[in-house]
Amino acid sequence: MTGDNPGDGAAGLVAETVDTLRPFGFTEYEARCFVALARIESGTAKEVSDVSEVPRARVYDCMETLADHGLVDIQNASPRRFRAADTDEVIRVLDRRCTRWIERLEDHLRRLEPPGGSDDDGDVWVTEGDEEVAERAEALISAAEDELLLAAAVGGLLTDDVRRTLADAADRGVSITAGSPSGEIRVELRDLLPDAAVLETWTWWESHPIQPGAISAIVMVDGRSLLVSADVETALPGVRKHRALWTDSEKAPLVGMMRPLLENAITSGPGPNAPA
Repeated sequence: MTGDNPGDGAAGLVAETVDTLRPFGFTEYEARCFVALARIESGTAKEVSDVSEVPRARVYDCMETLADHGLVDIQNASPRRFRAADTDEVIRVLDRRCTRWIERLEDHLRRLEPPGGSDDDGDVWVTEGDEEVAERAEALISAAEDELLLAAAVGGLLTDDVRRTLADAADRGVSITAGSPSGEIRVELRDLLPDAAVLETWTWWESHPIQPGAISAIVMVDGRSLLVSADVETALPGVRKHRALWTDSEKAPLVGMMRPLLENAITSGPGPNAPA
């Protein structure tokens, strides 16, 4: 929308609000008209057109559609006037719309599932990229119910979202045992998880930072979900990234093999209260 004076500091907020409304199923003109009306509270089609830069003839159509959704009230005066719903009502309307979409999507997806559901055959998957590995670790941790074993050699994989998910797991009463060869990471984990056992773990790492190809993080959840990541080279010179194998199936042979190794590597450290 270009009708705002750039000097009033509102243009960016207006544009962002319009963009935020679009995924809720509104056209560009509808979103611009509603934002313009919300800014002036009420007005005629001409006034909305002046603020939104939507052609006046299109404003009427937009207002009818927005009124159908419960976001605009129409006063049949001459000329007609329009009033935007208050913010609380707008949020309630959009929340109901999202809920209906999610329920419809759930119904469609369940109807598309193969008969009898998918078989759990212990598949192991590969995830590449630092952000992607961290997001996968976050997803596994968020599903923890009883026990979480964590080994971390690279602080970069402990993103804000991963740290928040770890804290949430601790709040749920999940038993957490964490280890790292890095004193800095151990201090961070102790501050984040005061009730967890945080140990010095060096079984897989001869030095820190890790050597090329060494394991950079391991997450095991409830003895059935597992992620193992490593620092690997890319085709670009000097550029490295993390690649992880992961599974959420206890039937995967990798889970049965890694559990005793992980428990031994973590618990063989100096102890939860050892100096960092």
